[in-house]
Amino acid sequence: MGEAETSAASLDVEIGGLGGEVTLADLFPPTWVESHTDSTSIDKFVDDSGFDVSDQESFESIPTHKWDRYVDTHTEFDDWQSMLSAAVERYVLERTGTTDADSDEPDTESESAEARA
Repeated sequence: MGEAETSAASLDVEIGGLGGEVTLADLFPPTWVESHTDSTSIDKFVDDSGFDVSDQESFESIPTHKWDRYVDTHTEFDDWQSMLSAAVERYVLERTGTTDADSDEPDTESESAEARA
């Protein structure tokens, strides 16, 4: 699949209530792909797979176990669902303005103030 085709490809899903179509480029920006795979872009990742991914239908026709094996070999994820879930989580957090620090990290200023009190 060519770069323009992949970039234009979209997943018709509702993500975290945000709705609308989300392109693969939206879900998998180059910096994310470089950090989590051995590719530099989602286009290259898909192209290098050797599978025909010209549209949603062709992607869905790939045997799950074969695509999962490719993902496991060329990413830090065990399977496609894990990779997709991580990308969706990043996408939703970015769109809602939530960061990991907002939700997971303790408020060190408050803890320091409490310790001084």
